[in-house]
Amino acid sequence: MSSAMCYHRTIQLEPPYLLQFPESDSLCDPSFARFGDLTLCSAFQPIFSLSHRRLIGYEALLRAQDPAGNNVPPMSLLGRTSPNGHWNNLERGVQLLHASNFTRIADVHDRLFLNTRPNGFIVSGEYRHLVEATLKRMHLSPDRIVLEVLEVPGGNLQQLVEGIASFRKQGFLIALDDFGAGHSNIDRVWQLQPDIVKLDRGVIEQAAQNSRVARLLPRLVSLLHDAGALVLAEGVETAREAMIAMDCDADFVQGFYFARPAPGRCDEASCRVTMESVWRQFRARAEENANAETARLRTCVFSSRQLQTISTTD
Repeated sequence: MSSAMCYHRTIQLEPPYLLQFPESDSLCDPSFARFGDLTLCSAFQPIFSLSHRRLIGYEALLRAQDPAGNNVPPMSLLGRTSPNGHWNNLERGVQLLHASNFTRIADVHDRLFLNTRPNGFIVSGEYRHLVEATLKRMHLSPDRIVLEVLEVPGGNLQQLVEGIASFRKQGFLIALDDFGAGHSNIDRVWQLQPDIVKLDRGVIEQAAQNSRVARLLPRLVSLLHDAGALVLAEGVETAREAMIAMDCDADFVQGFYFARPAPGRCDEASCRVTMESVWRQFRARAEENANAETARLRTCVFSSRQLQTISTTD
C-alpha cells in the first residue's frame, strides 16, 4: 500500500478528519482506507449457529496501522469526540469500509454485524436514505446487516429507541452488545427489544470458573428467549466455554475457539470439524448424565422396595 497512491473517494469528517479510499484496489486484497497517516482495514470474526452447525455471518472489526506498520488500538481512533462532545462520523466511514469489504468475502446467506454507538442511531431521515442507497449499490440488503448497539453511558434513551425503530423499519436487525457488562442489563432488553442479545465474554468466562453461575446461565438465556431475542455467546475461547454455550442453549457462538478474525473468509471446513467435535462432546456428556440419572432412579426404587419389605415383615 503505497503512500503515493491516488485516492478518488474522500469522506469529509468533522475537521480536521478525512477518511480516504484508494482509487484502485485488487478484488483479491482487502480494501483499505487512510485516516491521516494511518492505514485502516477490516477483519472479520465468524459467527456460528449451534443448532444448524454452520456459519451465519461475520462481525466486522477495525484494524489500524501507523506508517511504521505498528498496530494502533481501534478505540484510540473511534473513542475520539469532536469539540462539541458528539461522536465524529469516523464510525460511519468505517462502517462503509466494512460493508465494502464484506461484499468481497460473503455469500448471499451471510450477515454482517456492525458495531454502532447509540448516537449512530440518532440520524436524519436524509442520512437513512443515503445508507439505503449505498447498500443498494453494493447489492447488500438491510436484512443482512445486524447493527450492534454498543453500551455508552448517558445519552437520550427515547431518541435511541426511536432511532432503532426507524432502522428496524428499514429492515436492519438489532443486537444488544456486551450484555452482562457495564451498563447493559435486562432493562435494556425491555427498552430496545433487540433481535439478538450478545452475552459479554465475562459472563461465559465466569460460568466456566463458577459452577453456580453456570447453573444460573440457562435461566438467563431462557429469559432472553422469552423476551423474543436470540442469544449469542461471544468470546468463546476454550472447549469448556463452548460446552457452557451449548448447556445454556445459546443460539450462536463467536470466539477464538471456533475461528479468529481475519481479512478474508474463514476456513469453513476447519470450523465444521470444531463444531462437530463440540457436538460429540455434548452428546457424550448428555448420555453419561442420562445413564447416571437412570442408575440413581434404580437405586431409589430398590431402596423403596427394601423399605416396603421391612415394613411388611414388621
